[in-house]
Amino acid sequence: MTESLQTLPKAVRLYGHTLTQLEPAQVLGMVERTTRNSVLTRLPLDFDAHYDAAIPQALSVAITPVKTDLRLLRAELSETTVEMFQQQSRRAADGNLTFLNRTIQLRSPDQLNWFDDRFDDYPLLWPLKLYAFEPLRWATLGFTDPQSAPDRVVDVFDQWVRDWTDSIEIGQPGYLRDVWTPWAVSLRIQTLTRYLAWRTGGTRKDVPEKLIEALAREIYRNSLFLENHIEGDVGGNHLVENGLALLMSGLTFPDSDTSWVSEGLSILGRMGAKQFLSDGGHYERSPMYHAIVTTRFVTACAVLAASDRSLPNWLTAMTTQAVAYLRFLCPPDERLPLCNDAVFGQALPLADCLRYAAAAGFESSDRPAPACNPASGETGYYWLNTDHGRLLVDGGPVGPSHLPGHSHNDLLSILLWVGGQRVLTDTGVYDYASDDRRQYVRGVAGHNTVQVGNTEPIEIGGKYLMGARTEPTVQYEGTDPAVFDGHYVTNPHSPASYQHTRKIVAADDWWLVRDTLRGPDTETEPCISRLHFHPDIAITIDESGTVRASHRAVADDEPPLLSVHPLGTNDVRTTTTEYFPEFGVARERQTVEFRVGPESGTTVLGYLLAPRNGGRDRCDSAGEGEE
Repeated sequence: MTESLQTLPKAVRLYGHTLTQLEPAQVLGMVERTTRNSVLTRLPLDFDAHYDAAIPQALSVAITPVKTDLRLLRAELSETTVEMFQQQSRRAADGNLTFLNRTIQLRSPDQLNWFDDRFDDYPLLWPLKLYAFEPLRWATLGFTDPQSAPDRVVDVFDQWVRDWTDSIEIGQPGYLRDVWTPWAVSLRIQTLTRYLAWRTGGTRKDVPEKLIEALAREIYRNSLFLENHIEGDVGGNHLVENGLALLMSGLTFPDSDTSWVSEGLSILGRMGAKQFLSDGGHYERSPMYHAIVTTRFVTACAVLAASDRSLPNWLTAMTTQAVAYLRFLCPPDERLPLCNDAVFGQALPLADCLRYAAAAGFESSDRPAPACNPASGETGYYWLNTDHGRLLVDGGPVGPSHLPGHSHNDLLSILLWVGGQRVLTDTGVYDYASDDRRQYVRGVAGHNTVQVGNTEPIEIGGKYLMGARTEPTVQYEGTDPAVFDGHYVTNPHSPASYQHTRKIVAADDWWLVRDTLRGPDTETEPCISRLHFHPDIAITIDESGTVRASHRAVADDEPPLLSVHPLGTNDVRTTTTEYFPEFGVARERQTVEFRVGPESGTTVLGYLLAPRNGGRDRCDSAGEGEE
């Protein structure tokens, strides 16, 4: 059976495996979305008129809960973050729309073409961010109130709202894949409710009454739509966005005959119970998505606390645990570890997230990250600390089997900070397109772990596809020295056939990493252990194979920041690879490869990481060493 599966074309294997792992709700959601998108739009039905008719003629708006939360959030943003939002909103108002680090110059900012042909040249996420009204979010977070914002920003964004409400209809062919994608609708609701709160704030007396009415009706219309289009087909963090959007709408229209508050809380409750693991981590195991989802739960607590409704105990408990895990993940430089699909600039900066959570009542923002790892360790991230730095190892599964989209082949990969500086990095994400860069960031070669030949421990393909999984087993001892021991065996249905054990020991001034590999593939293919250095780090390799890593800004006569002594191999090579810290940003970095084999029997290799020459006595000059 296994051999017959492996003879199938790769795309067939991956699609087949992905379909068999989907949950029933996802399958039903896909069928429903396809039917709505392709079939219902061909019927002589006026969907837009149907939704418009469902909006009450007189809307009673209660903006205090959202306004209170917005004030709370803005107060916790760093000066750097606020300045960034101000600059972004000014540029957008001047006609320079930038998302994913790609810019389009609008022909006229006052007359925005929502279906500009130039959008087709960019990833789908680019126009979705526009349809989510992200520039309006920048204004609400960058400026205290409309009086502190440039008139140009207020005037242009007001005009965008008017133009949208006058021209964008529901039910056009393909509508669920563009302006009415439920994920974008959810973010649009969140942003427009905050813009409504922001626009009515301050002392400015010339707030156009028709604008406020248009905003309220648009939020209501979008909420009616979202209520009928919950994203069961996508699942994951999208459902959290759905739940928060409905909750915020329900609190904004407390007198309306809707169940949005209860429905939003129901979605958040179900998703929190499913998506937050026993140690508080998010089940997609992306620090970026964990930060986004945790921030949404903090917002849910904040808006409820500012309303006349009680805060459910389960919501407080889930948010407390999620915030604690986010604090646990916080590295010395207070920037997200870029594991799995993760980049800077999509979630709020990590330090801002934690301050916002603390202001909402979830622990103190100046409390240091926990020194020990969470009890269950279900998410799979472990810190091994020494006197000189912190090493993060990924010992968990790659992600939920029914949701492979944001998972990478990063089994037993490591990241390293020395003296507070990021030294060994993951790869980040360039975008979600189906191309070579996407395959690289998801593949084993893009991570600080071992690859056998050209195979992947878990087969990958397309934007999001992933084949038969394997899960590591881990033993962790937080003693002195701390010891991590991880092991996995490739799935029998995978084209790869080997097993990998990685043992890491952390003492006062060094980390020892030892890899053991065995299996058919190791007897015919070389084993390659990679270390990807941050672009700010320069490396040299001496005759013994020892790697010296120094910060590029430091003088040449300074001792290296880190020395890497190879163990079990003299074949040490360096190459240049790409690092994607933000969507659409590519930076060159140096990567070191330690190569062994192929060999019969068991293959053993590794290295000693010694900051500032620490641990030199553990290795001899021949590149061999003992544990």
